[in-house]
Amino acid sequence: MELYNLIKLTNAKLGVAQAEQSKYPKNDLFLLLILFPLYSIATVNDYLSNALSKHLEARKDTFYRFKNNSQVNWRRILYMVNSMLIRQCNTKGSEDESSPRCLIIDDTDLPKTGKKIEHISRIWSHTMQRSILGLKALVLGYWDSKSFIGLDFTIHNEKGKNKKKQYGLTNKELRSQYSKRRDTNSPGYERESELNNTKMDNAIVMIKRVIRHKLPFRYVLMDSWFVCSKMIKAIRKMGCQYHLLGMAKMGKTLYQHNNRFLTAKQILGYVKRQGQIKRHRKLGLRAAETLVYMDNIPLKLIFCQLKSGGSWNLLLTTDTKLSVEKTIQIYSIRWSIEVFFKECKKHFGLGKSQANDFDAQIADTTIGIISFNMFSVARRFTSYETLGELFRETSIMLLEMTICQRLWGLFQELLRIIADIFDVDFEELMQKLIDDDNTKNNKLIGFIQNTLSNAA
Repeated sequence: MELYNLIKLTNAKLGVAQAEQSKYPKNDLFLLLILFPLYSIATVNDYLSNALSKHLEARKDTFYRFKNNSQVNWRRILYMVNSMLIRQCNTKGSEDESSPRCLIIDDTDLPKTGKKIEHISRIWSHTMQRSILGLKALVLGYWDSKSFIGLDFTIHNEKGKNKKKQYGLTNKELRSQYSKRRDTNSPGYERESELNNTKMDNAIVMIKRVIRHKLPFRYVLMDSWFVCSKMIKAIRKMGCQYHLLGMAKMGKTLYQHNNRFLTAKQILGYVKRQGQIKRHRKLGLRAAETLVYMDNIPLKLIFCQLKSGGSWNLLLTTDTKLSVEKTIQIYSIRWSIEVFFKECKKHFGLGKSQANDFDAQIADTTIGIISFNMFSVARRFTSYETLGELFRETSIMLLEMTICQRLWGLFQELLRIIADIFDVDFEELMQKLIDDDNTKNNKLIGFIQNTLSNAA
């Protein structure tokens, strides 16, 4: 809550006007949605039976209208929160020079259960190695040299190759999906239109958006799926200060090496014959580096082998001045987005939303990322070693607060019963207990304390 107030989210403009008939401020609804995971609230229905609902007695329709509103600019909200969080990080700590600021791109599965969810499809899960019902989230993260922050995302479905069963669903299942018309000028329409773009195109647009927001970074980290000629060209056109660093495939892609066009395997064979393989004891691997060109863009290829006789991996970067050790050190930062996916799904409900409305899917994903980011920054300035430890400790504290509220309610109810038995005014009895300090009152207070202790 200190962090929430510090970054002034109570004054944040959420991009949607307050309806005249609505008595619940949008900022209060926004705060409650962020607090849901801490109170183990998975859905709006769970909120109605939770002690948290006493702070704002809004019904479920109030939350649904807010999340389903296509006029709410959730991307702007996410950037606004992140800029405030990053500003707090900058004021309380400097950049770690050994770990440069980086952007990280990756996608993750968002499993779903309902076939009526808007734009739902069957997707290929690389984790499960099978087709599942769900959506894909393409996430752009930011490593500020010390911690990870989720910056931006797009949601995708997969059309599939079967023309008779597009999106992995029958025509009847596709017709039964929820759908609604959105104003073409609304943020919700823009997010829906991103479904028709490729992940590669959306990733490039998100990187350009970061540059427009003047967020400093040097490297864009990615796995082999995103490393291609199109991405390399796009990042180099953004400025000479930005570089791509990623894992590349040992496939059929041709690189210009010593005035010859060769595949990665052919180049590896050449460097082996030239005796360029070196052992790096500090890293515990064998590696070789060589300079190549792709579409007249200079690249450095680094071949790595963890153990003798094992498979070779290929790292590619546009920063040709990087050493082998530094390249591997920087690329290891990419793992932070995998940790983000795991923690955000486990603690903050990423991908758990089963709302039919696509706008609600965007809202829930945004709220989950914001919650993670706030905890990530909070952990940075506390003694907690892991985000999960901080989450559990905070949840326990909130549970204790909830128990105190319930005990206070029990205390009041007990006094009301006593007031009825002795036919005295409840308010007068409360005031008498507060003002007087005689033996009778002490005995009564002692009786009530014993009762509360037994109840606890």
